[in-house]
Order: sequence, then structure tokens, then C-alpha cells
Amino acid sequence: MDKSKMATQALTSILVVMFGTGSWVAINGIWVELPLLVSLGIPEAYGLASYIIIITQIANLGPIIFTVANYFTPKNVTLEVPTAYLITTLGWITCLLMVFFWDSYTVWPNGDLHSTAFLILCLCLATVDCTSSVAFTPYMARFRSVYITWYFIGEGMSSLIPGVVALIQGVQGEGDCISNYTYTNTTGPINLTCTDWVAEYKSARFGPEEFFVFLCAMMFLSFSGFLLLNVLPVVKSQHAQDAPSQSSVSTVTSLSSTESHNMLVTSGKGEEEDVIEKEEENAIDLSAPQQVRGRPLNHFIFLFIILGVVNALSNGILPSIQSYSAGAYSLRTYLYAATLGNIANPVACFVVMFFPTERLAAVAVAAGGGMVAGGYCLWTAATSPDPPMEDHPMGSILVVIAWMCVVGFFSYTKATIGWILRQEPNKRSLLIWFGAITQVGSFLGAVTMFPIVTFTTWFQNPDHNPCAGKEACVPMVNSASTDIQYYVF
Repeated sequence: MDKSKMATQALTSILVVMFGTGSWVAINGIWVELPLLVSLGIPEAYGLASYIIIITQIANLGPIIFTVANYFTPKNVTLEVPTAYLITTLGWITCLLMVFFWDSYTVWPNGDLHSTAFLILCLCLATVDCTSSVAFTPYMARFRSVYITWYFIGEGMSSLIPGVVALIQGVQGEGDCISNYTYTNTTGPINLTCTDWVAEYKSARFGPEEFFVFLCAMMFLSFSGFLLLNVLPVVKSQHAQDAPSQSSVSTVTSLSSTESHNMLVTSGKGEEEDVIEKEEENAIDLSAPQQVRGRPLNHFIFLFIILGVVNALSNGILPSIQSYSAGAYSLRTYLYAATLGNIANPVACFVVMFFPTERLAAVAVAAGGGMVAGGYCLWTAATSPDPPMEDHPMGSILVVIAWMCVVGFFSYTKATIGWILRQEPNKRSLLIWFGAITQVGSFLGAVTMFPIVTFTTWFQNPDHNPCAGKEACVPMVNSASTDIQYYVF
């Protein structure tokens, strides 16, 4: 292979990775920034996570609109290119607006204060990320199959990089309670010595504004990568010879918008026929899943039940209560749980990519491990603000490990199910069912938890005020007093 060809392949790979990082970096970035936003007093407080979850479900209107538009578009017209330009541009502009409006609050008709601008901008970013799953993948199908793997590596980096940056940023510390000044109160029946206690917190290394600038830069990097993939003549030499039409690819991905990062294993073999579907494979009766061949029907029923339950837990129920579970120990514990859990996602997918298995036992064990860890997380959330081992370092360590196991085991489960289905002769139909059940499970989990978290008192906000319990006033010592009564202000 001559050096010019190697340079072209290296350049294309870099641009594809840049493009792929924009797929989920915005919402992943918002998610790992939640601990700091909560510590800074955002109005939704510890319930902010449940708002983000339900917003992400609403954002799936983006993929639906794209799919409907694709259905009514002539086959010789492709929508993924203008759509990718639109959403990558919207992504970096929205992140830039976050810098200025994340802390703009308004009063809702019920009298509650909410971060309306932040929630609206989150909806825009969620729409960008959900739509990217149905627009970016069909676009990548026009390239040689080896670049699909590089795209999913970039998509995995969209979880890893924001998590690392959030760990570097840190979170507002638990703080110390210091005496501001002491005075004598003589207005009551006896003299009181009073102290004005003030909580002092250690600030994060940099604020949300700088973090949103970083997200803006990441989205602009993705936009730049996509732009160069389209305009550089040298990159066009890396296109596949028989790139598929718009309609033959987008249908596969249209129903799995929130889970495409778990499907990186689908391109692990890097063979052209694994990306490009032949026309005769497209005529599939989706109303009859029993027509699948290879495995018996009960295997697919088992896999789809596991898939639905796992998505309800991992995309709806458990993320909604993470702030109460890990945040009950400390804001720093919440930060570690959110960021390390986010990093566990691409790690689990890479494990499946390099060490795939088709054993149903592996799916069952991984799903069971995630459910056990998830049960512990639910327990700590339900007992907030006084979770088990609250004052012991082991309590924080265990809850962080539990959240890493939740994300790791469930990501492994979903990616392995995707791998198993892809090996079947009727893989296209099965993957469409994979996407549909993913969406249904995620939706049911989100709509179940949102009213519980928002409108009930089942989960209590932790109180990390270091001055809590400090007595403001104590009686002055008076040996002549036999029946002392005093007031605490």
C-alpha cells in the first residue's frame, strides 16, 4: 500500500471519528454535568434527572419525523446529508446558548421556579442526538465498511470524553461550617451567646459555562468532520462502490435512536455485506416475527423480554433516581456515579465487540447482575436522605460501584442481544424489532418514574448543609439560675 493511500485512509478515519463524537456527546455531557448543576442550586434540584429522561423520550419525535419524511421522499433523494448538516449546526449553536442561559429561571403557572431555558435547550440537544442515530448511520453506509467501525469508536468517545472532563472539573465540595461572628442576645428571659454560622464550599475547578463551551467545541468538531467528509475530493475515493439508497438503510435504524451506541458491535466483523442490505432482503413482513429462522421462537421471546425490561430500567427508571441514590451520600459521590457509569457504557460495548458471544446464559447473567445492582441503587434512593452506611466511606464506594455495574451489565446485555440478532438469517427484521422494543421499554420506564419522582414524596432531597444541626444560640452560664429556659433562633 503506497503512502498516499495510507494517508487518505488515516485522514478519512480521523474525520469519521470526529463526526461520530457528535452523535451523543451533548446529552452525555449534560448528564455528567448534573451533579454540579444540582450543587449550584438549579430549581429542579435532585429531580432534574427525571426531567432530562422524559425530555429525551419527547425528543424521539425527531427520528419519527425523519423516518416519515424519508418514506415520502423519492428514492433518488437522500435526506441524511441535509439532516446531518442541520442537526450538527443546531447542536453547536444550542451548546453555545447554554453558556448564557443555563441559569435563566422563570416562574411556571403553578408558582414553581424552573430553569425553563435550560430545559428547552436540553430538548433541542436531545432531538439532535436522537436524530443523529437515524441520520448518521445511513450516511456512513456510503463509505467502505471499515469506516463504520471508526464511526462507532467516535460514538463511544461521545460518552468517554465528557465523563473524563467532568471528573477533571469536579463538583462543589461538601463545605465547612465556620463561625462568622459571635454576639450576645439579651432580648429573651436570659442572656444567650449566639453564633452566626456560615457554610463555605470549595468551588469546582471550572463552572458550567466553561463546560458548555467544551460541549460546543465538541459539536463544532463533529460538524467540521462531517463538512470535510463531504467536500474533500480525496475522501470520496473511500466511498463504497455500491453505496445503498436512503430508504434501504434508514429503516433499520429508525426505531433505535436512543440505543445506537450499544449497536457498535454490529460492525465488528467489518464485512461489506454486514452494512449494505440487498434489495431482496428488504421485503420483510414485520407483522410476523415468528417467521425468523435459525433459533427457536422461544429464544427470541426470551431475548425481547429481557431487552424490554433492561431498557425500562436503564433508560427510564434507574437514571431518574440516580441523584437521590448517589447524591444522598455526597455530591462528589453523585459525580463519580454519573461519570464513571457513563464511561462504563462504551467499555462494555467494546468488550462485546472484541469478545462476542451468542450464549443466552451470558445475556441472563449480565441482565441479572444489572438488576441486582439496580435493586441496591433503588434501595439507597428510597432511603434517602439517610441511605445505608451514610457516614462511612464504604457506603459511597459501594453505591458508585453499583451504578457502574448497572450501566456496564445492562450495556453488555443490550449489545450482546444486538450481536445475537445480527447473526440470524432474518437479521434485518429482528433488528427492527430490537429498536421498537428498545423504544417501548425506555418510554414506559420514563413515563412511570417521572410522576413518581416529581409529584410524590417517595424520594427525598438530601441535605448537605454543613451547618445543619449547629446551635445558633446557647445560654450564658449563670450559677444563680435554677430553671433555665432559652430560645434557639
